[in-house]
Amino acid sequence: MVSRRIVSVCLVLAVLCSSLGAQAPQAQKLRLAPLFSDHMVLPPQAVVAMRGWAPANKDVLVTTSWGQKLGATAAADGRWHVPLRTPMRFEEASFVVECGEEEVVVRDVLIGDVWLASGQSNMEMKVGGPGLGGVDDWENVVRKARLSELRVFTATRQTRDLPATEVGGQWQVCTPEVAATFSAVAFFFGRDLIEMNKGPIGLVVSSWGGTRCEAWTSAQGLKDFPEFADQLAAQQVGRTEQDLQRRREQFFAAAEKAGGNAKSEAVSLPDLWSRGSLEGFDGVVDYTRTVALPEALRGKELLLELGAIDDMDTIFWNGARIAGSERAGVWSTPRRYTVPQSVTDHDEVTLRIRVIDTGGEGGFSSPKETLQLRLASGAESVPLAGTWQRTVRAPMSKLPRWPSTGGGPNRPAVLWNGMIEPLLPFPFTGCIWYQGESNRNKAEQYATLFPAMIKDWRRAIGRAVPFYFVQIAPYGYSDETGQTAALRASQAAALALPHTGMVVTLDCGDAKDIHPTAKKPVGVRLSRLARRHHYGDPVAASGPRATAASLQGQEVLVRLEQGLAPPLLMNGGVGFELAGADGVFHPAKARLANGQLLVMSDKVKQAQHVRYAWHAVPEWSLVNAAGLPGAPFLLPVK
Repeated sequence: MVSRRIVSVCLVLAVLCSSLGAQAPQAQKLRLAPLFSDHMVLPPQAVVAMRGWAPANKDVLVTTSWGQKLGATAAADGRWHVPLRTPMRFEEASFVVECGEEEVVVRDVLIGDVWLASGQSNMEMKVGGPGLGGVDDWENVVRKARLSELRVFTATRQTRDLPATEVGGQWQVCTPEVAATFSAVAFFFGRDLIEMNKGPIGLVVSSWGGTRCEAWTSAQGLKDFPEFADQLAAQQVGRTEQDLQRRREQFFAAAEKAGGNAKSEAVSLPDLWSRGSLEGFDGVVDYTRTVALPEALRGKELLLELGAIDDMDTIFWNGARIAGSERAGVWSTPRRYTVPQSVTDHDEVTLRIRVIDTGGEGGFSSPKETLQLRLASGAESVPLAGTWQRTVRAPMSKLPRWPSTGGGPNRPAVLWNGMIEPLLPFPFTGCIWYQGESNRNKAEQYATLFPAMIKDWRRAIGRAVPFYFVQIAPYGYSDETGQTAALRASQAAALALPHTGMVVTLDCGDAKDIHPTAKKPVGVRLSRLARRHHYGDPVAASGPRATAASLQGQEVLVRLEQGLAPPLLMNGGVGFELAGADGVFHPAKARLANGQLLVMSDKVKQAQHVRYAWHAVPEWSLVNAAGLPGAPFLLPVK
């Protein structure tokens, strides 16, 4: 058996090679799928298909700290999996995976609930910090974010025309140093569950800004939507994953050989190409610098933080590759790589960053403060902004064509294939979802598409997991003609499915910003839904919900589902409208009597419809005693 020190290095390098998108190679060394790594959370008392790669036809042995031993034999393509039975919830565990003389040790594993968080930009939006924007009061949020029981795995963006076998990512323990990069909604959801003694909590965040519901639904889940059939069929012609992988390997091999005699010049990082002599250039560029390591960093595990790099990068440490984001779609992802202690025992190190831009902007796009080499556990750091040697190796025209799958992230099924399918099978506790803005102009379709997606996810996970979602927030769309209210109604229609819940955001939007900074109430309300419906806490989880309307004299009586907190009216009871036979809505006054809502308008004598908050940026007033807003509604008056 090789030494534990060598084993640790092999583990870190294996995880790094996969962490931001490297595809499983065909000639394998022993390694695990990125989801199974240090600091992960495993669901309690569940069967988890632990998986990875090993040399073909070789035996793999998994030994856990809770006394389980499982064996498997790697298939011809190197894949293997074992049905790992997890113990009851407790604080910490570990496991060892062996194959011949190779060994991978996974440490600091917690046993707790694991929630899948997905959607578009309002789920993707970070807690925030320098260069990241930020949610309300992000400085205090980050400073207090030392939650050892909260772990987050953020999946790397990738699209696939066909189902992928792997998606990159890295588990991180919630600390002030890394919390700023977490999905804000997911963070507040997880933090609230921890504070309510539901921990440990794992969050797997797989989201992509500006994306549509159909992209997150599998081809099987879209079978009842003929409008997607032709595009799905076209995506499956002549683009096997094996072919794409072969072409990627050819591309990177050519990039490695290119420009061996090219001259270098001194430049200052961060170096955004459009602001200098590389404006309009697409291709391969190396950045090299000799970095002196202070004694406090030598022989220690380090973090290499480089901010976002457009498009892809490979990191060489004293000539050897230690990390990389070698996948399209990660141009806006801040780079944060672990450097194992086995390679840091030097007075100085030659650091080379290879940047490949396939089109558009290129280079380093984050503020200089984000570029640093620092202790993984400590504040000591070396700034990396400043003078580097830049070598332009080759334009894209001198390289093989980059093997694209041929389109963006809003094609049907491509995000399911790239960012959900490779996470499965995994016994997620449940799902939280914040999406809808990009489907706003097809609200009628969304009324059936969104429930179809929920059913599709549940089919793939293997059971009707809890699914809690967020209704889109107020925003002043320039093309608004009623689509926003219709989309909110389509979202609410999904509540007909069992084990679902909806967060209303009428009070935490921003008419001028489609990415409102009030993310804490969104996450906490999602947590309330989980606490009420999954964990069984006697807590109010939703605001009042209108179910029916009828005439009562000159007023309209709106029946409300009240839940555990009585309804209230704020802001003078605004937001209500009535319409008669002509279909023209007029502002109406509202009052509460015996827990029910009474609405009237002097301009409508015989009301036929009543609605509330039925605008893109509506006035609102209906809440409950727990402060949870009521959902918009449009009801016939019977």
